[in-house]
Amino acid sequence: MYNFQTINPTVIAENMMQNSELIKQFLSLYLQQIPEDVQNLKNAVTNRNHTESASKAHHIKPTMEYVGATALRQKFQDIETAAKNQIAFEQIDLLIDEADQACSILLEEINQYLATL
Repeated sequence: MYNFQTINPTVIAENMMQNSELIKQFLSLYLQQIPEDVQNLKNAVTNRNHTESASKAHHIKPTMEYVGATALRQKFQDIETAAKNQIAFEQIDLLIDEADQACSILLEEINQYLATL
């Protein structure tokens, strides 16, 4: 069995009422949506737009909770808070790099979990 560090299969199953078909659909959608959402956030940061960066980070947070990735949700909360507080973008860039690396692991784990269904 794969040792999940980011996602929590129990939380996923609970959120999807133990329905494996629903879980498969949900996670397949996330495999497409998460990279897109993260790219939108990175674009807002690249454009040095605090308001848009906070909004994009806020948008991603619920996604992380649905898959049990609480620590990753917190990373996006930190980005949102930093952007809302107009923190220097050099610091936000560091937070984005951390979140981006963690999202790569998240996507790998989602693929691993899907393979078990």
